[in-house]
Amino acid sequence: MVHLNGARIHDGVFKVDRKFHSGMLAYAERIRAPLVTVNPEAGDDGTMDLIEVPVSQLPYRVVTFKIDRARRPLQAESPRIRHEIEQAQLVYGNGFGTAEIARRAGVPYILILEYDLKTHITVNTGGVRNPIRRAIRAGKTAWDYRFRSVPEMRRAHSLHCNGYPIYDATRSYNPHSLLYLDSRMSRDMIMPRRQLDDRLATRAGRPMRLLFSGRYERMKGTDDAVRAAVECVRRGLDIEMHFYGQGSLRPEMERIAGEVSAGRIRIHDAVPYTELVTISRTFDLFVCCHIQNDPSCTYLESFGAGLPIVGYDNRMWRRLSETSGAGSVAAMGRSDQVADDVQRLMSDHMSLADMSHKALAFAQTHSYEREFGKRIDALNEAISQTP
Repeated sequence: MVHLNGARIHDGVFKVDRKFHSGMLAYAERIRAPLVTVNPEAGDDGTMDLIEVPVSQLPYRVVTFKIDRARRPLQAESPRIRHEIEQAQLVYGNGFGTAEIARRAGVPYILILEYDLKTHITVNTGGVRNPIRRAIRAGKTAWDYRFRSVPEMRRAHSLHCNGYPIYDATRSYNPHSLLYLDSRMSRDMIMPRRQLDDRLATRAGRPMRLLFSGRYERMKGTDDAVRAAVECVRRGLDIEMHFYGQGSLRPEMERIAGEVSAGRIRIHDAVPYTELVTISRTFDLFVCCHIQNDPSCTYLESFGAGLPIVGYDNRMWRRLSETSGAGSVAAMGRSDQVADDVQRLMSDHMSLADMSHKALAFAQTHSYEREFGKRIDALNEAISQTP
């Protein structure tokens, strides 16, 4: 299994993101083959939920390798990576040239895909102000996608596509494509219907509570989420908004929030996911101004707390909102339209309740167990087909 997640082993202790380890435990329990995970060696990458596990207690083997600033394996590490890939029965995941190594070695591989070409360009050109450099980087991204990524997709045993945008963009390249919606929202974490009804029953007697959780970065639109909350306050709406996360945009978020009375908009540090699940149930609405089309876990995890979403018109949320009926879509960059949607739901209790129940129902039918089970079944089928 090839992962982009950074990991670290020091003095017999494995240090990694909690979500990664939880997923690997689930793989190890159900996959019908020994597991080896290949990860870049982690630096200070801002992991929000880091855990430590003794290597002796891992039901899978971990191989880490050093990378340079461009996240490419150091040349000295290449033989080790090649050895692990060539010895595999099946390679699951992609990155660091492993698909090409597998192809040359005759090892079948399954690609895990999240970003379509437009999202790759958005991510790779983010923060580049010089228009010439931005155009060059966009062109290089498009060239790599067309002449490296697309052939890899065509040659793959199959594709596992996280989210609607990448599934729609790539299924013509490979007929064996699986759509799944990634999240950490297991069945036992989904809010009980009775608790949601109790929350809705008390809605009229208190401020509308708005939530955002995730990274404080431009791609996640956290600055615009703050602007939407500020606009709500300026209109005299009885709201309060809370942010949970970390990232480089925090100073700017605090500056924007300072434009209105203290206490209405609160920006917190990140909290462990299990704590966030409990916190989320006390809110009424999730504000999601993502400007990239990524398949964020945010969507299903908000639904699991019975939270409708008001968000920007990115390709993932547009399709998900249509499928689930659990939120509204505002034009990209129009935080005032997000405030319009908040204002409408504040005055329309029936719509808020309907969207809340639809959010919960969608989370129940797309729980972690169901979505992960799709991938496990597909992997075991692929393993059974390989010599």
